[in-house]
Amino acid sequence: MEQRPFGLLLVIGVSVLFCDVTAGEPIRLKIGIVGTWTPIYDELLKKTGLSSPWDLTNITIPKPKSQFDKMLKVKDFLSDHSIDVILGPYDDATGIVADKLRIPYISTTGSKRNLKFTFQILPPLEDFSQAIFDMTKSYKWDKVSLFYDDLRGVYIMEQLLTNHDLMVKSWHVEYDQNAKVIEKQVRDHLVRMRQAFVQKSIIFCSKEHTEIILDQARSLAMLSQPSEWFFYDPGDQLVPVFKSFPDVFVNFTVFGLMAFDSRNEIATFDDSRRLNISLAADSLQVLNATLPNIRGVPRNQAAVTIAEELRKIRLPGYTGDIEFGPDGRRYNYTIKLSEIEGLDSLQTYISRHQDMWKNGFLLYHVGVWKSHPLVAEERIQFEEVKRLNRNYSFPLKGRTVSVVMILEKPFTMMKRDYMQRLGNDRFEGFAVDLITEVAKMLDFNFEIYLVHDGKFGQKKENGEWNGMIGELLAGNATMLVAPLSINSQREEAVDFTKPFMTRYISVLMRVPQSEQSYFEFLNPLHQNVWYCTFGAFIVVSVILYFLERFGIRQNKDYPTISFRESFWFVFGSLLQGNTDSSPSTLPGRILTSAWWFFALILISSYTANLAAFLTVKKINTPIKSVTDLASQTKIKYGTVKSSGIMFFFKNTNIEHFAKMWTQMSEVDPSSMVDDTDKGFQKVKEGNYAFFWDTTVNKYKTIEDCQFMEIGPYFDPKGFGIGVPPGAIYREDLSMAILKLSDTGMLHQLENKWWPSKSCPDLSKPSADETSELSIESVAGVFFILLGGIALAGIVCGFEHFAKIVKKAAKSEKNVNGKNSEIKERESFL
Repeated sequence: MEQRPFGLLLVIGVSVLFCDVTAGEPIRLKIGIVGTWTPIYDELLKKTGLSSPWDLTNITIPKPKSQFDKMLKVKDFLSDHSIDVILGPYDDATGIVADKLRIPYISTTGSKRNLKFTFQILPPLEDFSQAIFDMTKSYKWDKVSLFYDDLRGVYIMEQLLTNHDLMVKSWHVEYDQNAKVIEKQVRDHLVRMRQAFVQKSIIFCSKEHTEIILDQARSLAMLSQPSEWFFYDPGDQLVPVFKSFPDVFVNFTVFGLMAFDSRNEIATFDDSRRLNISLAADSLQVLNATLPNIRGVPRNQAAVTIAEELRKIRLPGYTGDIEFGPDGRRYNYTIKLSEIEGLDSLQTYISRHQDMWKNGFLLYHVGVWKSHPLVAEERIQFEEVKRLNRNYSFPLKGRTVSVVMILEKPFTMMKRDYMQRLGNDRFEGFAVDLITEVAKMLDFNFEIYLVHDGKFGQKKENGEWNGMIGELLAGNATMLVAPLSINSQREEAVDFTKPFMTRYISVLMRVPQSEQSYFEFLNPLHQNVWYCTFGAFIVVSVILYFLERFGIRQNKDYPTISFRESFWFVFGSLLQGNTDSSPSTLPGRILTSAWWFFALILISSYTANLAAFLTVKKINTPIKSVTDLASQTKIKYGTVKSSGIMFFFKNTNIEHFAKMWTQMSEVDPSSMVDDTDKGFQKVKEGNYAFFWDTTVNKYKTIEDCQFMEIGPYFDPKGFGIGVPPGAIYREDLSMAILKLSDTGMLHQLENKWWPSKSCPDLSKPSADETSELSIESVAGVFFILLGGIALAGIVCGFEHFAKIVKKAAKSEKNVNGKNSEIKERESFL
């Protein structure tokens, strides 16, 4: 329904005043104004007037002691001043008293009370809640966030929660005198909202808080697709706020009682009073429409008659069609849904689309919500909107941007002859090749510089950031390309593209030195086996002797086996040697057969194991997995200070990782290093384990075979290109990374800088990891041979010496015998 100008209504009222003379003289209305709205009504009445004389009185009472005392004072004021009708914003005490005195109260704001004599020009909050609820159902949302700063927002939240298919994340923006506190609070809310992947947001806040929310959202790049923002704004109070975001490429949807950024003959200016003036003008319109019907009515019946006529009113107003229900609430009206889109360059569109261009915005009327239909599907009706086509270009196209990096193999490295080179030609690595390919795809140039403090980025106690993140926030760099893992704390500070690589955490250690033993040939059999074999040799030798001594010999010509020969025969059989004697009894031969079978199996097993032990190079690492570090104290372990890996250990709730953090940070803080080079150096020195990214650790094991990587991998995170918060070119960089992945270019770059491992895996024995026997491995055999030679020589010498001694003794005995014989002869003679 079209709005009729206020002046037309005034003419109709004046005509009744002068033509219907039989109805009696008009009553001089006494109008009470609530609050500070008296200047607004004075200004409107000077422009338009009413069809009856009037007196405006501002309802003022002394400061009450209680709500009941306030109602008593309002009652006395209304009675003393003979007030016929009350206009202005709703006041609870005034509304209750007016209802008891049967005085019509045309309220310009809403009320939760159902009072018969209170008529609300502003629709109730429940209707706006229902409109928002119906919209979420129509769009089939599954997630939505709600920002509110007063109790009205709680009502909206309760309404949304009735939809059990909708997940609602509500954020209460508290009032605080310190603007920085509010900004931090809002930013924390937005970050948590982004972590929950909530892309639809409803703002039910004051103008000041709305501006803070949008400003923080822009710094976090949340004012771009696919984010959507919806605002409760009955009367254009947010127009000045939206003017601060002309470069936003996302639609703002506004729920308004009036068309967004509307103008009329009453409210032509652009300020926050537009809604209040329109509501006040509508309250005067409905009052003026009742005046012709109170002519001739007794003075004391005027108020009741006005109330009765108000219930019959139906006319177009500045805030839409006005009609009151039995409870005095407004119904049969519409809430307008308008989409606002800001553009940074509109000159080419203004001349062609004047109807859509308003105050720096592209405005689309997307639909209305009707309060009267009973069926929910019919309450909200969307219109088909044809939007302008825009040609979007990458904002960095043709520009030269600064790219900050950090020295980290193999991502960014200095070339060997970098001193003789200039610019980007000094650097090489995966990160350099990556940004080169991205720049070619998006047609921009770049200059690489290394971060000045050599740090990835840490938030300091004063809230500022150092390292590469600090360079981004300070505006020194346009983007960072480095092995910087994406975590929640860094995501709060800067924005990241889609990951170009996934990294894990692993442990880097030095390859343990293999221990050489001269008696390596003894290792194929356990020492207990050697002991048992020796015992078996003694037992079998003794038993064989007795069996041969007491057994029945089959051949009498065979010589019997002596005790010594028994040992020699058993020993020779074990070593597969021959002896002069052999068992001649049946029990002896049975025992010998069992011993030969035992020797066959033992020697075969020994020979098989000896080949593996002497030809396969094996290393027994003291640490088999990451968790083994937590249960020992001999090997120290640590990581780089202020790195993402350090924060993982610091914040984790996993028991063995938390135990490791206690060891690193409190028991042995010296295990933490300042940078990766120092960490690698400590690993090389030995007895130290270094936690770092698998990408770097893998390259280190390829580059230097002294290093080995121990798993299992844990804590997966992505490496992304970092950009300043709110940078609109982030999505373009992400798309370029995805295209590089789809074409296989990322895989080619990985193969280039992480080639196949050339170092042997010494932790696994296999046929291709064998080596020839070294002298150290078999030196013990030679030592035994030398020992046998020496022992044989000693025995031989001992026997020769014994023979000489025995011969000398025999000679002396013979001499002594001859001498005694001679003496006997001499004595005889």
